[in-house]
Amino acid sequence: MRVTCGPVDDDLLSLQNIHVSQHVWNREEDRRLIARRAAPTRTRIAGVPQQIILLLDQAGFEWIARLNYIKVSPGLLTALVERWRPETHTFHMPFGECTITLEDVGMLVGLPVDGEPVLSRGSPNILRLAEELLGVVPPQSEIKGHRVRLSWLAANFGDIVDDIDDVHVLVRYATAWILRYLGGVLVPDRSSSYVSLRWLVFLRDFDIIRTYAWGAAVLGYLYRNLCTSTDYKTPSCGGFTLLLQLWAWERFPTILSSPLPPIPPASPIGLRYEQI
Repeated sequence: MRVTCGPVDDDLLSLQNIHVSQHVWNREEDRRLIARRAAPTRTRIAGVPQQIILLLDQAGFEWIARLNYIKVSPGLLTALVERWRPETHTFHMPFGECTITLEDVGMLVGLPVDGEPVLSRGSPNILRLAEELLGVVPPQSEIKGHRVRLSWLAANFGDIVDDIDDVHVLVRYATAWILRYLGGVLVPDRSSSYVSLRWLVFLRDFDIIRTYAWGAAVLGYLYRNLCTSTDYKTPSCGGFTLLLQLWAWERFPTILSSPLPPIPPASPIGLRYEQI
């Protein structure tokens, strides 16, 4: 009797021949996924200039500043991707199917999931927009297409002189830090070294930044990257992989060797793992 790891009927799960689970079943060489990521700081919120923390909070990104330093486990990421099915956008577990929902995004990391969609809004003059919102145009050596190097943003907007209190200048720094979170943590591209300047279209007004459904956009991007990572030949996984790890810790607490920490008051559930 021939036993296979795939579905009995492939009408729905039609991608089994390229799915990583097929290669695991065939005892091919183990694949250890790398999380594409370039976090702005590894020293928690203390690594963020104090002058812009209120602006990050106003924009809805302060929780990301607190969580971004947490390392993503390659082993856990690999194990979860092996159980992800791109045809259904669900994890196939021994007990059934499950997936990350918009509710999980809001509860775990505090990103808004309701509001205006984060959609392309034409093709503005990117360099002019950068000059308007960042106060400087990145040199051509730091730009590739519509993307700018994250290292350039870090070098030019990493630290703030203590005596700067001009709100317009502080807004520019906060804008650059949000760009770094987008390109380094939330929606990293294949290089993990660049971020699109087109995000600036949504960062023009700090009064309305948090009215966009960032959580929905981030979850959709993570779904897409999980799907592409199920191909055995793909060596890495992009998207907000930290969200995936926080979800796994919360939904499968036996993964952790210690009891779940308490949830800090008035904060997303994911912040309970800040001390791990």
